[in-house]
Amino acid sequence: MTKISIKLTNKPYTIFVKENIISEIANFHKKNFDNCKAYIVTDNNVKNLYFKPLNDNFVKNNITTKAFFVKAGENSKSFKVLESLTRKILADGINRNDVIYALGGGVIGDLCGFLASILLRGVNFIQIPTTLLSQVDSSVGGKTGINNQIGKNLIGSFYQPSAVFIDPLTLTSLPKEEFISGYAEVVKYSLINDKLFFNWLNKNVKSILNLDKSTILKIITTCCRKKADFVIKDEKEQSSRILLNLGHTFAHAIESELKYTIRHGAAVSVGLLMAMKLSYLLNLSDKSDYKRLYEHLRSVLLPTNLNELSTKIKWSPNKLIKKMYADKKVHKGNIRFIICEGIGKVLIKNDIENSMLKETIEGFI
Repeated sequence: MTKISIKLTNKPYTIFVKENIISEIANFHKKNFDNCKAYIVTDNNVKNLYFKPLNDNFVKNNITTKAFFVKAGENSKSFKVLESLTRKILADGINRNDVIYALGGGVIGDLCGFLASILLRGVNFIQIPTTLLSQVDSSVGGKTGINNQIGKNLIGSFYQPSAVFIDPLTLTSLPKEEFISGYAEVVKYSLINDKLFFNWLNKNVKSILNLDKSTILKIITTCCRKKADFVIKDEKEQSSRILLNLGHTFAHAIESELKYTIRHGAAVSVGLLMAMKLSYLLNLSDKSDYKRLYEHLRSVLLPTNLNELSTKIKWSPNKLIKKMYADKKVHKGNIRFIICEGIGKVLIKNDIENSMLKETIEGFI
């Protein structure tokens, strides 16, 4: 088992990475939350795969459980679903010592984390991520939230889990497109501060796509350690943690424009490429870095332009730029962009002209 510590002052916790670890979570619950209920929230897809073994193990250990199922997909990160869950869980008599278990991908983790942060002004919650995106990124660090018509994740809180349990074997049950989508977040980490990691990823495309066990384990643990370092230094995203938003200002605008009907990682893939193009248009990186990133994303079958995401709308740079101004990362009226200085180094820019953004986006239509 690999253990990665998130050594926060107020709420330290551990990421546990091990095959078949779902069968061990009941023991953790008994040790840390004895005589407390386990509220399991998952989506209709994950329900058919991992809910029964998790729930059966709780019941076997005399742990009282209650389960709630939501529709799979980004649209479940909504006030409607949040309100429904709060009403049902409060009616069941939850107390602050009980635990909410987020069993699923990034949508379930974000939704449950926010749910836990507002119920009784804060109850325990534990992440059990089952997708690559959630295992390498969203389950770690305490960012929680829901979407609305204005933008993505604009309503939420910073609320840390009590633990994160990662079973790499859950990735074998993912649709190929879902796995590949999550891989965009892996690429993000390499672009931020680890050119050697990018080079390693580039050399191991075949093993990645084949879900080679040792390769996938290295990806998960490497990304979790990187995320842990950022979170420990800057839990509430006031300084260095902002760098983890590389590509996401573009991506969130794209997702909002498409009303959250595409996978987050697909939007991130195009967003990363847009950020790299903007970088070389600003003479901060070389065009060869853009080409390397483009070729790597293509090699793993990730989208590299807007029309690959949807041909049902007429893409408008001005509309996307307008949506960016509603993003959380706007600072004193300026959009705060994370810009690449080549592969493996990034910086924050607050003074980018709209004309430069328009030129960047036009190259992807």
